[in-house]
Amino acid sequence: MTPGAVSLPTASAAAGDCWNRIGVHGAGTCPELPRVTHCRNCPVFTAAGQSLYERRPPAGYTEEWTERIAAADVPPPARTIPVVIFRVGGELLALDVGLTVEVGPVRPVRRVPHQSDEVLIGLVNIRGELQIAVSLANLLRAGEEASDRPNTTAERLLVAEKDGVRWVFPVDEVHDVYHFRPDDLVGLPSTIASGTAKLTRGVFRWGNRAVGYLDPDRLFHSLRRSFR
Repeated sequence: MTPGAVSLPTASAAAGDCWNRIGVHGAGTCPELPRVTHCRNCPVFTAAGQSLYERRPPAGYTEEWTERIAAADVPPPARTIPVVIFRVGGELLALDVGLTVEVGPVRPVRRVPHQSDEVLIGLVNIRGELQIAVSLANLLRAGEEASDRPNTTAERLLVAEKDGVRWVFPVDEVHDVYHFRPDDLVGLPSTIASGTAKLTRGVFRWGNRAVGYLDPDRLFHSLRRSFR
């Protein structure tokens, strides 16, 4: 095709694509040009353009656009919150993935003289750096008698970070990352420990288990306050 040529269906066998041959996109020798000035003003060119609307669409064209339009009406998937689910004693808890740095095996914890207590366990070496290790089990049950607290044996270390400070939580078990929807969150049952209730936003179902969704602001504020 000549550069600048316009491709339109033939209006008639006689006319062909005269606009590309003898019209403004061709040699410019059409005897009608002095009268109409430009091919777009010619009834032959107009008739050819109208024939575009009379052509049958290609196979599958209608179905394709029907699907596109229908898809546009489908609401986007609901926002979900990714969390790491872990177990402390008999409770399942969840912490935002964005606050979780890593999960690793248990390592020795060095007690800090005159500093270590029920919440502050001590310091633990994580990748060559000493990090603060704290007991979530004791923090969540701060108002309970020691005899009422379940005995736990940590199997994993969960490292979390907020506001530039890292904390290491010895936990009993770490599960996979899970996504839940905000409207899945419900109020706390009366059976949940009072300390846990103060530091969680609510609970959601994970299979047939209830998981407490930790409130990061309350949790880390409580940790900082325990050091004063």
